[in-house]
Amino acid sequence: MEAVSQVILRNEYRLAAGPVLLINPPRDALVQHLSRNGRGVRCLTQDFGDYRWLQSAGSNVAFGAVPEPDGAEVTVIMCLPREKGLLNMLLHAIADRINPAAVLWLVGENRAGIKSAPRQVKRYFERVSVLDNARHCGLLAAAGAVVQRPFELSGYSASWSINHAGHELQVRSLPGVFAHGRLDRGTALLLEALETIQPRGRILDFACGCGIVGAALLAAEQRAQLTLLDSSALAIESSRLTLAANGLEGQVLPSDGLAELQGRFDWIISNPPFHRGVASDLDVAAEFFRRAGTFLAENGRIVIVFNRHLPYFRWLQSAFDRIYRLAENEEFTIIQGSRTEGRGRGR
Repeated sequence: MEAVSQVILRNEYRLAAGPVLLINPPRDALVQHLSRNGRGVRCLTQDFGDYRWLQSAGSNVAFGAVPEPDGAEVTVIMCLPREKGLLNMLLHAIADRINPAAVLWLVGENRAGIKSAPRQVKRYFERVSVLDNARHCGLLAAAGAVVQRPFELSGYSASWSINHAGHELQVRSLPGVFAHGRLDRGTALLLEALETIQPRGRILDFACGCGIVGAALLAAEQRAQLTLLDSSALAIESSRLTLAANGLEGQVLPSDGLAELQGRFDWIISNPPFHRGVASDLDVAAEFFRRAGTFLAENGRIVIVFNRHLPYFRWLQSAFDRIYRLAENEEFTIIQGSRTEGRGRGR
């Protein structure tokens, strides 16, 4: 069981009787333990992979961008996100919607910043106390919600613009999304390379984030059929906002890796993730490279940008018949790959 779950359960005796809302719980037996003795436990997760896992474990779970306490919960338990901007947004949403008599528990690892979290929590709750420190984690309790303005998700959307292939593109992103509020250097290099090769047809933007790459390609070639895919509810919502801001239409698909994807694509474009929470996790990228070829149409191509220190070049060599470097600088490499017909057909 995860360390944060162990800390919650060793303080379970402190929980008031009544329903609990769990926000972003880990993939373990925490929900089942808290549900003993008939306690109602409802979950909200911002990660689609966690959503599918919790769903398969029989949990009452929803997938969404922000928590929505229903007023019945006596306790809201939230796992600490690593981004301070995301924590601020979630605290605002909870404080605005929580039952005034309910208590918020915030749990997180020391390395994720739980020791500095009380300062942020005090912006939205009158009373904040430390309940426990154990397993390299901390557990805070907060009560007396204070909200100076109603919560609106749109109020946390960052807006900026870029130019791609002669088109000015409006970009929107929410806290917790990769490179929130800015164009990161890897994506900038990727967009330069894509402007040269001009993808068209059926395009998949895997791990789309705020949708900046897919929207740029669609703005340049509006006859393209675009699918934007991500496991993050915040990324899904950001991509929808980016498409709407530019009058563009595409399919926005939540998925744990490629699990929810169907069909074949002429182009798969990605700046794949290599972090899950505060830890490095290359499993998502490894599984993506292993399966991506099965979703390419005949003569389809894949284009990937990645940090040069990552082992992706070797993995791409194993997964695709032909690969070559499109661009490179001191930080990033961009690889284009394709496969011969017949390879990778199995699913």
